[in-house]
Amino acid sequence: MTEREIKTVAIVGAGPAGSSLAVRLAVQGLGVTIIERERFPRQKLCGEFVSPGCLPHFADLGATEQIDAVGGASIEVTRFYEPGGRYAAVSTDWIGGGPALSISRAAMDDALLSRARDVGVTVYEGANLAGMTANSTAIRVKTDNAEIEISADLFIDAAGRARPLAKLVQANPPAAAKPGFIGFKSHFNPQVSNAGRCEIYLFDGGYAGWSPIENGLANLCFMVRADTAREYSGDTGRIIDELIIKNKRAAQMLHDAEQTDKWLAVAVSGYGIGDLTPAANVFAVGDAGAFIDPFTGSGMLMALEGAETLAGVLARHRDLRSATAAYRSAFRQRFAGRLRTSALLRQAAFVPFLARFAVLTAGRSSLLSETLARLTRGTAYRKA
Repeated sequence: MTEREIKTVAIVGAGPAGSSLAVRLAVQGLGVTIIERERFPRQKLCGEFVSPGCLPHFADLGATEQIDAVGGASIEVTRFYEPGGRYAAVSTDWIGGGPALSISRAAMDDALLSRARDVGVTVYEGANLAGMTANSTAIRVKTDNAEIEISADLFIDAAGRARPLAKLVQANPPAAAKPGFIGFKSHFNPQVSNAGRCEIYLFDGGYAGWSPIENGLANLCFMVRADTAREYSGDTGRIIDELIIKNKRAAQMLHDAEQTDKWLAVAVSGYGIGDLTPAANVFAVGDAGAFIDPFTGSGMLMALEGAETLAGVLARHRDLRSATAAYRSAFRQRFAGRLRTSALLRQAAFVPFLARFAVLTAGRSSLLSETLARLTRGTAYRKA
């Protein structure tokens, strides 16, 4: 198994990591198939902040035209507000040399999946994993009409923190960890404009992000401790009214905003690097491989960079044994540092007096703000 030459790849999950990896591998000449549980376009819980460093990836993928056609909002600065309304600002120039983009995941993911189809990737939507063959050379997938087998030399779990493929191939998958945090997200029609800015609101028990997206809408995404969510019975209205708008800036921006989409919620049990190679012919990428704190605004960048890293490894190593070792090494080298920095910042974000102190200190020092922002991105974007 481990000496097999990699000629075909099946990717489970069509988010930014899965679709961008599919494009890169198809361009290399590999036969690529994507299996996606949902039908696109579909909403996804996300801060919907696309770092400037993502834009060169879109160009490499040949997807710039599709992304630009969506008409997302340009973001030039992110402000972190402590409850009293004072803030520290992070310019997007510091994290990528230009404006960021705020765009709905429904639109962005659909554009990237469309690009994958353009380069010859076979796509199954509305398809659920049903099992793997005894010889581990194919996965069984249920579609609307039938159960089919999809063969490949290498399988990629790009289906997020649920890691469905990894769980499928592990004989004794670890018990699910108790979630420490719960994330919520919806879109709103805002009454107060914050054009050009993403705003982060710190409050007792969590933080929230508010950012303009396409079509004049705004995205509200917030994370709270799991015990806080239980205390409020997961009631988003109460969390907003009794916690989030205790932040003065949040109260101003959310005043009379009209919700336009249903709430999405997700449990988060952990951060950092997970099992990148859960089986001999199964690798993980995107959130399935590592999860970074959402308030850093670098989740989609890590997804695209992770896919670029794996594609680079497979371009150099076409047998499973050497590709496995090379992927583990390259991934940790590229991402371990920024994940450590983000873990330290997370600890401050959920302690009210530390969060206030951090914002006030960073607000008085642009050098400190810039340094912290850059550390959550790791090295600057460069071609593989």
